[in-house]
Amino acid sequence: MSITALEMNLLRRQNLGDSLRRSALAAPNKPAIIYYTTDGASRSVTYAELNRKANAVAHNLMQRGIAKGDKVAALSRNSIEFLVLGYALHKIGAWLVPINFMLQPPDVQHLIDFSETKWFFVEDALLGNVAPVLDKLTGVQQFVQFGPSPSRPAGWMAFDELLPGPTHEPEVLIESDDVAILLFTSGTESAPKGVLSTHANYCAAQLSWSMNMGVAQDDVFLVSIPLIHAAGYVLSTLCLTNHATIVMTQAPQPVQMIELMARHRATGTALPPTLYVALLACPNFKTSDLSCATKLITWASTIPRAMVDGWKEVAPNARFYSGQGMSETTASLLTAGFVSSWAEMPNGDGRWVGTLLAYGADVRLVDDEDQDVPVGMAGEQIIRGPVVMKGYYKNAEANERAFRGGWFHTGDVLFRDAEGNYFFADRKKDMIKSGGENVYCQEVESVLGTHPAVMQCAVFGLPDERWGEAVAAAVIARAGSTVTEAELIEYCRERLAGFKTPKRIFFRTSMPISAANKLLKRELKAEYAKALQA
Repeated sequence: MSITALEMNLLRRQNLGDSLRRSALAAPNKPAIIYYTTDGASRSVTYAELNRKANAVAHNLMQRGIAKGDKVAALSRNSIEFLVLGYALHKIGAWLVPINFMLQPPDVQHLIDFSETKWFFVEDALLGNVAPVLDKLTGVQQFVQFGPSPSRPAGWMAFDELLPGPTHEPEVLIESDDVAILLFTSGTESAPKGVLSTHANYCAAQLSWSMNMGVAQDDVFLVSIPLIHAAGYVLSTLCLTNHATIVMTQAPQPVQMIELMARHRATGTALPPTLYVALLACPNFKTSDLSCATKLITWASTIPRAMVDGWKEVAPNARFYSGQGMSETTASLLTAGFVSSWAEMPNGDGRWVGTLLAYGADVRLVDDEDQDVPVGMAGEQIIRGPVVMKGYYKNAEANERAFRGGWFHTGDVLFRDAEGNYFFADRKKDMIKSGGENVYCQEVESVLGTHPAVMQCAVFGLPDERWGEAVAAAVIARAGSTVTEAELIEYCRERLAGFKTPKRIFFRTSMPISAANKLLKRELKAEYAKALQA
């Protein structure tokens, strides 16, 4: 008897849904997710329970007409149900389409229409993001509500209605290079950039993370970054593939995060510097036992010395894993490395993003003609490898521009030293042009961030009649410290070229951040440009 196409597919494929089944077989009774809402309510699910729920939802979706290649969107904060839905879709070959819950209703409508979503899952607390445009979402065949609220709009289904029924493994022919997730990097552009990540992409990203950073079965990871973003989803599926336990919060609430890390003896977490700094200021930070932490993953911006020094006081066993990647690389880091203290930070430079890694991608730094730049010179990072996305959704122009020459052009500017250390200079689009000279924001931030009175800083350009753009910085000072604008400008002048030295420094108590807790420099630029014009 000859083997069927489905049997051959099941025999050899890479699929995110299959990875959960294998974990459930290996560790059925182990806690997979311990979940906490913002008000402190908690519940947990074992690996076997999580897999059964995903199978049940998969069968119910298929019975109701969802098939391979269909798009299913979800607008939600972190929850067990979000991951159940994701794995259910992976098992049947449908696409998960996460929607940013910080978007305004017209932007939500735009992404739902653009993605051709058939079913739309919405958290009960976020119905306001959808209600004003609900009558315009005519392409959606079924709305489903996440959450415990007993009330919901007419015609909507409760998520729990998808749980009863068969729980055996669905068997659908899904190729490794089929799309698993359509993730939007922006929701307000006229032609939004939707990243198409495949099952093979996610499996490659998980393998790269496991090989280079390491996730053990006895690890306990705090996941507070949003699942709607690539980093949150990859971290969660990475932990679940490796039989680790996730302590998940509905949203990143610093006091709660510290308490849960201590209570569950969390061995690691992954946060951008903005959140690590926010946790430092919490009243329970220095009184909590965080000696359990061994892996503190970070990315997205310059690491301030205050962050490293502050965390080492309460988490003496921790190592910081600094790296750099993007949604288009399936949140797989392209360069990364461990440091245990600021003394180990190469060149004392918080822009350090490690060294080249095993497996994930080839990396080059090139000039505007795609020629390799020498050591010490900044160049755009271009890459190729199994973690690179399949392409941008419905955007041939962006694909042609990004994939030219057989390499993916990231738009990130880095430089490396003679020892092979890589440092993040800037995004090409964020670079400041001051007096005809290029200024990389993160170079200035790396200097400001070493001042003993600076807890956090962000550098950006402001319109200037003389310079075209003037270098400016927003600063959050360390608690109990006193420093002036003139003192910080002089500190930078002693360490930077004149054209790189900030012309203005603005003091703040907080920074504007996105749902992924990344600094929103565009908001700082708009705020201070308007203030200076007043």
